[in-house]
Amino acid sequence: MNVDTEQKILFGARQCFFRHGYKATNMTLISEYAGYSRATIHKYFKNKDDAFRQVLQQFQQQANDVCQPIMQQNLECWASISLIMQAWLKPTFDEVSDQFVLNDLKFHVQQVAAEQFQQARQGIEDMLYELLYKAEQQDKLSLTQIELSPRKLAKLLLASLDGLRGHLEKDNLEQASHEVIRIYKIACRKD
Repeated sequence: MNVDTEQKILFGARQCFFRHGYKATNMTLISEYAGYSRATIHKYFKNKDDAFRQVLQQFQQQANDVCQPIMQQNLECWASISLIMQAWLKPTFDEVSDQFVLNDLKFHVQQVAAEQFQQARQGIEDMLYELLYKAEQQDKLSLTQIELSPRKLAKLLLASLDGLRGHLEKDNLEQASHEVIRIYKIACRKD
């Protein structure tokens, strides 16, 4: 399959979903947004659910691509965690301005792409765990005061990330994430 065509179709599907929501989108509408026939669209997507999952997967892949170089750098643990959280704090549906469409998309993420969403969350948790485990092994932080393992702290950081995304306006996300990280950093400080 032609990569350029695939990207154009994914972009068209994304624009369609973000403009009309999941419920109102269909394969004909996606083909109009992408500028390709329905037959061509069906070569790339089995159905609307598949198109929606691929649009979400593209977003998740972009966030993951930002995180991989962070994992390779030799940054201080909390600096790396902060950068990873910033990459994943960008709302998936950031471009959506219509609240009805936004609610529709958020609802259908859980209905259509729950497994994919869970896999993405697991990937983030694994990155956070790796950073925390490495820092603990290098004696750069201590988890004894808070009586948590690196895995449990990674889960808490991820839950904090979820809470920030779900309850704060996007203008306040970055500052709030820095505050959360500062709290964890102080709690894990070596004495």
